[in-house]
Amino acid sequence: MRFRMTTLRLRLVIGFMLVSVPAMLASAYVAAWLLSSAFEDNVEQWLGETSRFFRLEVEEASQEAQRVAAVIGQRIESNADIDVRSSSTFDAESALLNSVGYDVIAVYDDQRTIRYTSQPFQPITLLPTDEKQGIFKMTANGQRRIMAGAVQTISVKGQTLHVLVGSWLDEAYLGSIKVVTSLNVRLFADFGPRLEPVLETHPDSVSPVPQEIRRQLASGQEAVFDPSADGGTYRAVYIGFQGIDGELAAVAFVGLRSEAGLFEQLGRESLFLGIFLFGSLLSVAVGIVMSDILVRPLRALTRGVRAIAAGDYRQRVSETGGRELVQLAAGFNSMAEQLGALRDLETELRRRDRLSVLGQAAMVIAHEVRNPLGIIKTSTEVVRNRAKLAGSEDKMLGYVIDEVRRIETLVRDFLEFAHPKPPMTSELRMRSIIDRVAAIAGPELARHKISVAVTDESGDATVRGDPDQLHQACLNLVLNAIDAMPNGGTIHADVTAQGDTVSLTIRDEGAGVPAEMRDEIFNPFFTTKTKGTGLGLAKVQTVAEAHGGQATCASEPGRGAAFSITLPRWRSKEAP
Repeated sequence: MRFRMTTLRLRLVIGFMLVSVPAMLASAYVAAWLLSSAFEDNVEQWLGETSRFFRLEVEEASQEAQRVAAVIGQRIESNADIDVRSSSTFDAESALLNSVGYDVIAVYDDQRTIRYTSQPFQPITLLPTDEKQGIFKMTANGQRRIMAGAVQTISVKGQTLHVLVGSWLDEAYLGSIKVVTSLNVRLFADFGPRLEPVLETHPDSVSPVPQEIRRQLASGQEAVFDPSADGGTYRAVYIGFQGIDGELAAVAFVGLRSEAGLFEQLGRESLFLGIFLFGSLLSVAVGIVMSDILVRPLRALTRGVRAIAAGDYRQRVSETGGRELVQLAAGFNSMAEQLGALRDLETELRRRDRLSVLGQAAMVIAHEVRNPLGIIKTSTEVVRNRAKLAGSEDKMLGYVIDEVRRIETLVRDFLEFAHPKPPMTSELRMRSIIDRVAAIAGPELARHKISVAVTDESGDATVRGDPDQLHQACLNLVLNAIDAMPNGGTIHADVTAQGDTVSLTIRDEGAGVPAEMRDEIFNPFFTTKTKGTGLGLAKVQTVAEAHGGQATCASEPGRGAAFSITLPRWRSKEAP
């Protein structure tokens, strides 16, 4: 579909863009500058927090080793039969601690003679003879390594011993950090002239720790930030760890790759362009949404006007939008309601005009037809009774008499419909009407193998009505239900009361009433029966209206039809 510049929606979108684009240019530039600067400032802070987290992990490992060593020491001291010279004494403890991640469990005396160890090692620095925790430098399996551990002093049979528990700081210790691909953590051990790498989360070409940074950490500085570590490959923070001898034992490198930053990949100009384009697209989207919000009520009003012009006076529009649009929608709905009421009134007036014309025609028919019919009937009966006729001729005269009687009945029905008698009302229950009809129509119902199921949920509700007229109306509905079920079935009669009305509903199990016929079935002379007059349901409607009520029809294809007579509920003047 091609848009035209004259459409209200497109003009709203363009106007919104003209207002928003200049402001978006300025805000995009300021946002790009602020974001880039904020990123530079936050990288150092984030790396500092990460390095502190790494430091806490190592310190907590030493503290946990101190608690474990204390537990083992207490168990050894409490065992009076322990033999510290037998390795089997500590094998069970060693196996348990190895299973939870502790690599070294050792026991030694004041002369630093090792009485037991879970694996051979040689200390690079002297083992402490008092309780300490921190970084231990050792040689194990021909490699120089560092360990986070602790020493607990105990007394066994008057002899002072020291329990050493620790975990190697190697690749297995911090393997989970490898998940962050842009973050690299290295650990260097101070074994002499230079710092040697002992672990790295992402192995690559490891650059040595600059001597100046090593000097600063050795002098007691907690952390050092290097914005161009490894020749500019990383932004990094260096932190130092003291050994059990109080000297610098290890240095940790926590680095973030420079190319991992979004702003380094984009650049400030690209960032500005991206923010501007994103803001512009967002402005267009907001403009479209806002224009749709403004135009939607007008479209709804347009559709409503077209529907009313086509004759659908039930059309309503939602009263949403600004105050003016709400008032316009309310005015439209009120107009549609009044037009619908006028159409219903016009329809009712036309129906009454037709009934009036029908009444006049019925009077003429009654005057012009009934007298000749009487003469024909009388003459035929005289001839039939006095003349000696053959059997076939007598039978033909019988047909003439029957047809004359049928015409008289039809004329009488016309007169009763055109000029109905005023109802002689009395207080009665709707249940009594259906019970009377079911009793009178019992033989006919039995002949068609049809039963009547009555449900009364009206309580003590009554109406003011003419028993004979209501009986005739209900009988017409029951007869129609019988015709709708040629193979038998059940007629359901329900009496209900809701608020100020009482309803009697007759529901059959037939084929139902097609939707296109429901607006016509209560009109006089409308019928689908070959021998029907089309006055049965019209009489039902006339009786209901004469009692201040109405007759309605509800039907689903293949599930029968339900006809209801709804009348005002009678309340005595003494009732509250």
